[in-house]
Amino acid sequence: MMPLNDTPLAPKHVAPGGGAILHGPGDISYIKLSAADTGNRLSFTEYHVEPGAGPPLHVHTLEDETFYILEGTISFHVGGNRIEATPGTTLFGPRNVPHCFKNNTSRVAKMILVVTPPKNFEDFYAGIGAPVNGKPPELPIVIERIGQLAPKHGLTILGPNPL
Repeated sequence: MMPLNDTPLAPKHVAPGGGAILHGPGDISYIKLSAADTGNRLSFTEYHVEPGAGPPLHVHTLEDETFYILEGTISFHVGGNRIEATPGTTLFGPRNVPHCFKNNTSRVAKMILVVTPPKNFEDFYAGIGAPVNGKPPELPIVIERIGQLAPKHGLTILGPNPL
């Protein structure tokens, strides 16, 4: 196991609505605490998941994910189990366990995602959500980028979202 970075860290305050913004497949991510902020210990991101949106079934080999539902209901498929996550639900998705999620409702759902360690995943997400001509990328571009970048970041796409 890699030791934690012992570099002294500075406190950080992020106001509501603040944080770097990235766009994924049907979601907007507000990075409240990044790898740089935490010495690569964790990232803390608020996700707004659009109705019908969610990633394909995939597996991470380099990081663990913890999800906490703030608003709405998000369906998860983790390790072969389906979970309907409502506000207050916490779900841990360890590395090497296939998973995906989807907002099957008609309203935007919100959740917190904590990634450990975060640097690799942040680089991946920045790559798939990079603006095109100053605007968020269209979904087909995001999907194409996922296919190109996933293998370079220890992610394997296993198939379509079963939810």
